[in-house]
Amino acid sequence: MLSFFAWYCYICNGFAIFLNSILLFLSAHKSIETIRELRYFLSNIAVSGIVFSSTILVLQPQMVTRGSMTIRVIHGPSQYLPENSVKAIFCVAVISYLYAILSFPLFFIYRSMILANSNMFGQYFTKNTLFITLLIVLVLCCTESVFLFYSSIPYADLLDRANRTTSIVEEFENSTQLLNQHLRNLDINSQHSVTLSNVSSGVIQTQDELNQGKHHLSLFGDDYSRNPLIIIFHGILVVCHLLSYLILLICAHFMLNTLKRKQGTMSQDTFLENELLVHSVFAEAFVPLLLSAPVGANAVLVTVYENSLKWQEFLPAYCMSMVPVLSSFFTLLFIGPYRKAILSFITLEFLRRAKTSTNNRNNNDDS
Repeated sequence: MLSFFAWYCYICNGFAIFLNSILLFLSAHKSIETIRELRYFLSNIAVSGIVFSSTILVLQPQMVTRGSMTIRVIHGPSQYLPENSVKAIFCVAVISYLYAILSFPLFFIYRSMILANSNMFGQYFTKNTLFITLLIVLVLCCTESVFLFYSSIPYADLLDRANRTTSIVEEFENSTQLLNQHLRNLDINSQHSVTLSNVSSGVIQTQDELNQGKHHLSLFGDDYSRNPLIIIFHGILVVCHLLSYLILLICAHFMLNTLKRKQGTMSQDTFLENELLVHSVFAEAFVPLLLSAPVGANAVLVTVYENSLKWQEFLPAYCMSMVPVLSSFFTLLFIGPYRKAILSFITLEFLRRAKTSTNNRNNNDDS
């Protein structure tokens, strides 16, 4: 039976994939009447959200801290994969999250320069230039994930610490006891036929060989006292969050002041549309920063006390699973063209328009 944590991860991240898929479809649809660069940017954010939610869904990590060691226990479907594959999936999660974190301030810088002097900066900040810049950001994110991948320590050390200081191993054995009993019954029922088959083929498996495929507790982790790469990883992560926070604040303030200064040179509708765009994208950009705050505070507490409570071990997954949900939800709710497209689909307005257009054509043909 699935735990509440598993249900939460499946439902929340599944819903995030659904919302970001809608956002990606609408952003790729050229009929959405909004800034072209915004559609291009939101398409990247939607892809990042889909990838991030997919990784959290298959990982469902529990972050256990004991001393200087952090043990990541995997509860999702990826627990059946090899250790390096699990680490690779976790690295993909880091890449997609960090890519979104750095993309928001990049977009705000771009829009600030365009608003400041579109004639001067327009020739430099094109779609191709933005693509190259985002590609550089992606390379930097991949570099950051390399630090995480190679900061891990041997599985045996993690398992020994988990077995001595936590009840994780015992809980894992209890959860698999019924499954093992069921498999044992199947083995007993098929033992005679399997034995005859092995003898006839000249191959007889030993008990050790049969146990090689037995499912083991899936975990990986790090120890900053043994491998300082994890300190570099967390340091870069903190710097990226702080820089993103400061750039968003400065650029949003600058963009709003620029809009007020140029209000006389643009229509009231254009001014309100750009002002709403700044506020809505700003709100979307702050979602990961706000939800990462309790995760960061929790990380500091467990590091200082060198021990994590049960609720603290699941807090990161609970908070970070909400990032792609709220980010895409705010976009679809507050950015006008996207909201209108969603309402049009929900109310089947596009079908009524098509029917009206067909009737008008028929009336014209009759006349």
